[in-house]
Amino acid sequence: MNKVLWVIEDMVDLQPVYKNIFDNEEYTIRFFKSFDEFSKSYHDEKLLPHLIIADIMLEDGNFFKLLNESDITLNTPYLVISSSDDIDTMRIAFEAGAIDYLLKPFNYNETLAKVERHLYKIEEKNHETSKSLEALNLDLAIFTNKEIKIIESFNIKEDKTLHRNEIVKIIWKNIAIHPNTLDVHIYNLRKKLKKFNYGIKAIGNGLFKFIQIDVETKDVE
Repeated sequence: MNKVLWVIEDMVDLQPVYKNIFDNEEYTIRFFKSFDEFSKSYHDEKLLPHLIIADIMLEDGNFFKLLNESDITLNTPYLVISSSDDIDTMRIAFEAGAIDYLLKPFNYNETLAKVERHLYKIEEKNHETSKSLEALNLDLAIFTNKEIKIIESFNIKEDKTLHRNEIVKIIWKNIAIHPNTLDVHIYNLRKKLKKFNYGIKAIGNGLFKFIQIDVETKDVE
């Protein structure tokens, strides 16, 4: 299967370098010179990436905020390539959800090996997630990407239980949100899930549990 990579890099002369690293038929690469170009493109793009490779040291936006607030890229893993070896920058990158952090100038073989390893892990995780969602027999078309991510997060856990702080971390990473934002998402998600006899039940101490609703009572309280 062809792997789609999106590369956010303002140094145009590095494009041939990336092309050399991923120089085979397995990869399709699309380049973006700025966050603005990237943000305008992902709304209409049909061929979404399997992985985003981003230089975060650009001047026209907050890359982490852009990614974590976008429904489209919510489920798209990304790794950071940067010339900064600042520990705080690395910490912020990982806290925001980056799966790896590579320093420039980067080694060809190391970069290719890490990308291939991450793509393999992503494929394995997606396969596991797909099986858990298929078992629920939901019409995913009616759910937003954030809602699907919440459903996934419940159902990959054996006890199907999450604390509200876990959900916030999974969906919004370290982006500050209004205290009621999660409650609104849970409310809307409950209404949709009820059509398929599922629900999200508050069980106390900030915990929620994904449950199957009694068909006769439709009780999720």
